[in-house]
Amino acid sequence: MAVLDDENFSELIADREDQKTILRHRSKPFVERKVRKIEFAEPEDGWYVLNDKLKRDVKLAKNKPSDEVFEDEVWALLSKLGFRYLSADRYLKIKYDKKDGASQQIDVLAVDDECALVIECKCASGPTSKVATFKTAIESLGGKKPGLHREIRKRFNKPDLKIAYLLATKNYTLRDADIDRLASFNIQHFSEVDLEYYQELVGHLGTAARYQFEADIFQRQNIPELDGRVYAVQGSMGGLPYYTFLIEPERLLKLGYVLHRSKSIRVLPSYQRLIKRNRLSQIRKFINNGGYFPNSLVVSIENEGKQIRFEQSAPSLNESQSKMGVLHLPNKLRSLYLIDGQHRLYGYSESQYSENNTIPVVAFVDLDRNEQLRLFMEINENQKAVSKNLKHTLDADLKWDSTNLKDRGEGIKKQLCQELGEDIASPLFNRVLVGEDQRTETKIITLDAILRGLNQTPFVGRFTKDEIKEQGVFNLGDSAKTLNLIKKILIGYFAYVQDSMPSEWDRLQKDGGILTINDGITAQIQLLGDIVKHMIQKDEISPLADPPDQIIDKLSTYVDGLKPYFLNLTDDERNELRSKYGSGAPTRLRRIFQRAVQEFRNDFEPEGLEEYWRDQSKQYNIETYSRILDIETKLRDDVKEVLQKEHGSMWLKKGLSEKLYTGLVTDAAKKNRTIENEEDEKTPWDCLNLIHLREIMMHQAQWSTLFQKQYTIPGQEGLKKEQKTGWLTELNRIRNITDHEYSVGKDDADYVASVHDWLVLGSDSNLQKRLSAEQVEKERAPL
Repeated sequence: MAVLDDENFSELIADREDQKTILRHRSKPFVERKVRKIEFAEPEDGWYVLNDKLKRDVKLAKNKPSDEVFEDEVWALLSKLGFRYLSADRYLKIKYDKKDGASQQIDVLAVDDECALVIECKCASGPTSKVATFKTAIESLGGKKPGLHREIRKRFNKPDLKIAYLLATKNYTLRDADIDRLASFNIQHFSEVDLEYYQELVGHLGTAARYQFEADIFQRQNIPELDGRVYAVQGSMGGLPYYTFLIEPERLLKLGYVLHRSKSIRVLPSYQRLIKRNRLSQIRKFINNGGYFPNSLVVSIENEGKQIRFEQSAPSLNESQSKMGVLHLPNKLRSLYLIDGQHRLYGYSESQYSENNTIPVVAFVDLDRNEQLRLFMEINENQKAVSKNLKHTLDADLKWDSTNLKDRGEGIKKQLCQELGEDIASPLFNRVLVGEDQRTETKIITLDAILRGLNQTPFVGRFTKDEIKEQGVFNLGDSAKTLNLIKKILIGYFAYVQDSMPSEWDRLQKDGGILTINDGITAQIQLLGDIVKHMIQKDEISPLADPPDQIIDKLSTYVDGLKPYFLNLTDDERNELRSKYGSGAPTRLRRIFQRAVQEFRNDFEPEGLEEYWRDQSKQYNIETYSRILDIETKLRDDVKEVLQKEHGSMWLKKGLSEKLYTGLVTDAAKKNRTIENEEDEKTPWDCLNLIHLREIMMHQAQWSTLFQKQYTIPGQEGLKKEQKTGWLTELNRIRNITDHEYSVGKDDADYVASVHDWLVLGSDSNLQKRLSAEQVEKERAPL
């Protein structure tokens, strides 16, 4: 590894042209090489065939180690952001000690005209985050900063270069001591969530994302070359002073910052959607074609509570509430928060008009974050609809510190929903859709699903506007402390579930996954609330006094009951749980989980569990009974019509056996003895049931001559008539179950549904599938 000097500068540092070639290689998670086909037999260890369709060669690939892939991702981001110079590889060394020439290896170095970044990368392999200490690395880099500062400025001939130092991490959770240590050395932490945010932003904005990036890294640092003066009009609106002025987009881009809804943005509330690539391209094209937007952008000037400098240049007109003058904007990065108009502003980036056009701005000063959010929501109320997920996100910010106790409780829960998906230590990290996140195979959990679960727990409590109706078992009386305690409990709980059943936890929705889909998450949180409530009643835990780890340890003895349930869960049961119960699925899952825990710990008796299964045991009865009535009604009408056509006015006497006819006449007479109105009296035909209809079909030769063709199940034509009419016997058996209020099983309910489809709806597909499955089972059965 060579140490950077003037002679090897062009070899060790990549300019924009060099970066194009390097980027192609560093954007891939593997290294490649070619082997002549005539020399190739099998790939060496670690290598695999990438392409064997070439004429003379075989292209081989080998996966890079995870730490190298992470460094490449950071390097590629900086290249896409447009940094003029980057370290050519991961082995660059820079001298930091004049006396002995000692040097420091730098993972990634990025330098531009005004700033530079020195980045140390740390990546742990595996899908989950690890807790580690970086004391040595932080203190080592921090101690070398003065020497590195001096050398970088010298080599790039930029004595005033702003330099930032970053510890970039992936799959690591930093300890509090390391966070404090970074702050003491003025080194910034750049996590994978920051990387993901800027990768997405650069995908939308291209190099224009640099404005947001540098505002993050060098926030509140001076921009000496920028003139912050603008001609302005001072006024008052809604009791707030404000200024209107015109400014070149290029200047505003350097001063501005957008509070995007992102895990990377640490300022609350953050409320803006990410800029959309297509919309930005359309606006940029519109501007370059001479278009313009006459409406004002809305910003809040961050002046840290100080009086902003405004020099009145002319006396006010009589009775005018406004003043004209020169406004001195803070010439600092991230000094103007953009409330409305991000697309219009960024449309000017990389435009020929960014420096010679001016755009109108309405500026408030030190506007409270919540007031910014309210203003944003009012401005956008009648524009693009805000998604339910984004509303939850914004609602959390609005209600977090509310004086309304009910709203504050909602704010805690909604903020908790977000943080479960955004905290790298959480098993739900990158699985929760926050704001306007895009859905992926693993990121499918909505904030609403988590909230529904939390609303059924005693964790936060129940409130009116100004009264506590039920004290939350984990409510410490402070929003932040309460949130952190509940979050630790939930993270520990989900981590235990994940560790206990890793394959089940990783199972995707398309593969029948239950634990990490919306209904599964809702039910798990509800179950946690049930277990916590039980442990408090049994004096097993003191929720506000016991450490979270101790509570999780005791929880685990209950949660272990889920393991045998999932171990024995069949694919059919999975599909039924995920598709049959609709909005009732979370409740169904919660009760299933409760029962599984109860079978493991018989002292666990959650409220309503016994009643639920007692009631649910008849869940198929009503639907099945209704279908049987449909079938019975159709059969009565159809059979009657056939008999009338065959026997004329004597159809009832000739179409029925003497015994059946006499019995039905007797039944009708008995029923009519208690009926006052003749119109309501029953006929013998009204007293038929399913087994009677079967008897009529089989009377004398009626089956073969009148009913066989219509009432033989397709595929059973070769059976005897007793077997062909067996479905009527089966329906009658199930009918008796519903009449006597016994529980109809799922198999019986499905059978009735398939017969109903065939006779009433005219579709025999479900019946055919059922018969085929029964035939397979018969063939498998031992002789």
